[in-house]
Amino acid sequence: MTTPAGFDELHRLAGQAQRFADMFSVAQDEARTFAGQDESAQVHVEVDANGRVTDVTLERDWDKTVDPRGLGAAVIEAVNAATTTRIGAWADRVAEAADEPAPETPVREPEPVTINPSGQMIENLLYLLHRVGQETKPPAERPRRRAVADDEYDDEPAPVRKRLTKGTSDGGHVVVALDGKTVAQVQIETETIWVGNANHLEVAGELLSAFEAAYRRADEEAPVQRSDSAVAELQALTADPQEFVAKLFGLDR
Repeated sequence: MTTPAGFDELHRLAGQAQRFADMFSVAQDEARTFAGQDESAQVHVEVDANGRVTDVTLERDWDKTVDPRGLGAAVIEAVNAATTTRIGAWADRVAEAADEPAPETPVREPEPVTINPSGQMIENLLYLLHRVGQETKPPAERPRRRAVADDEYDDEPAPVRKRLTKGTSDGGHVVVALDGKTVAQVQIETETIWVGNANHLEVAGELLSAFEAAYRRADEEAPVQRSDSAVAELQALTADPQEFVAKLFGLDR
């Protein structure tokens, strides 16, 4: 069918969507790092623009304040603090981009637009939006559903199985587990006398070595891992807003 000339507003909205996409895709300075520490200020961590740990340091007498059995949790706390700093810096860059004047769009005469809405794409989009809504809920509020048939689901809880990527330090005393890009676990050997005899530099070195091993393994596994994230699928679908709108409405542009 042919729409009224006012449907040209859709193209303007697509242009605004592109501006928002550009605004939120501002990149961090690749050479910049972001620091964080645990509450005790005994563990210090730096992450890069991609959120990866690039340095770990411990205070010389850290074990007088932090129980070695709690060091892993302190490391995660420091990583989270550094990540918060990184996200804050990114948010500042987004705010700066938002303050920049939008490029002027030349006024053009409205033209009739032929649309043929794609029922299948609309259905897929609604399903994706539903999944995004579920993913963004707190874990305790997310419904766990399992397939009963190809198109049927029940609401019985299903066991949660995390896909953790683990890296072991060169000395074998530390294991770091990643859940995607998030540091999920930091396990430090405390059943032996190692942590009690190692100085702060040796422990920090083992921690960094384990992080590096986990990131290497994550990079190796990345090409063969399928994304189960609806957010990632939606981002890919709308990466080019104008193309997305054209496909969604079957625009004859």
